[in-house]
Amino acid sequence: MQLNTELLQKLKAAAARNFDAYLQKALSASAEHGAFGMEMLDRLHEQLPRTSCGNCGRCCNSVSIFSLEYHRIIREILAHWQPERVKRLVKSALRFDLRQAEAGGEKRLRCIFRDDATKVCLVHPVRPFACRIFGLLKEDGTRECDQVNDLVFPARTVTESFLADLQSRVLENSESYEPWPGKGQIHFFPFEFWFYRYVFSPERALQIYREILVPMSTPLTRLWNEQGVLPELREDLYEDNGDR
Repeated sequence: MQLNTELLQKLKAAAARNFDAYLQKALSASAEHGAFGMEMLDRLHEQLPRTSCGNCGRCCNSVSIFSLEYHRIIREILAHWQPERVKRLVKSALRFDLRQAEAGGEKRLRCIFRDDATKVCLVHPVRPFACRIFGLLKEDGTRECDQVNDLVFPARTVTESFLADLQSRVLENSESYEPWPGKGQIHFFPFEFWFYRYVFSPERALQIYREILVPMSTPLTRLWNEQGVLPELREDLYEDNGDR
């Protein structure tokens, strides 16, 4: 999939012009969402085994999350971060080009919440399912990362059905969209998608997903390539002036 560099540059320029407006829209959307589903989400997260890791940061790339998890993260930031720190975060969210990286020969977008200097996850208490389940002990006795260890011994095996059940409860309370017509709706999108969904519109966020976020990520590109030939989209299906 080809990266739309023209759209990337357009977003970069628009972010410089409209930063304060974008910041206000993003924070207001999560404030207006309120506490709906947050307590349930925290309880579901707590049902997963607690782990520690070697903190190498190799897995700290942009991951797909539920809209409910997006709002949980933003509300945590609103409650505990100083305004200047929030502004730095939003600037990072708006600048995809500064977070491009390679891991194991694959293209990735580094996570905006990973502080590589201090080796700290800035939102660790409210990190999403995708981060929490990485490296958990599988039914076949393997882990996705050998740097992950359970904090309680003996280590608890986590089944696919258990994880599916936990996440299904979040799915029922999260938004879903169809990236390509006829390919079905999904509930998982990168943090950056949800940010632009509330700053602009679902249509514009989907364009950014298709033309920037997917091409920047080898795993996302592989996921959609497995869906076969994707339909061409007319520009008028997703064009709007919200970022100009």
